[in-house]
Amino acid sequence: MFCGDAESPGHAECVAQMGLFAIASTIPAMLALILLVAAFATPAIRADTRLRAQTLIYSLIGWAIAGFTYVLGGLPSV
Repeated sequence: MFCGDAESPGHAECVAQMGLFAIASTIPAMLALILLVAAFATPAIRADTRLRAQTLIYSLIGWAIAGFTYVLGGLPSV
């Protein structure tokens, strides 16, 4: 999101909101990373191909949500 000049009113709140979106995107990213690691490291998931595919799909969804949240924080406000 474009916050304007540093001297403009509301600049500090805008920068804080951008930081909040960046932090909020780490939550689904960490969950997606945990699922990705579990899909390849856990013997029970590695043995069942259906469960492994399902875990990888959930991980992909988590990455998509994290990316969307991160991009949403960088879009210019309307």
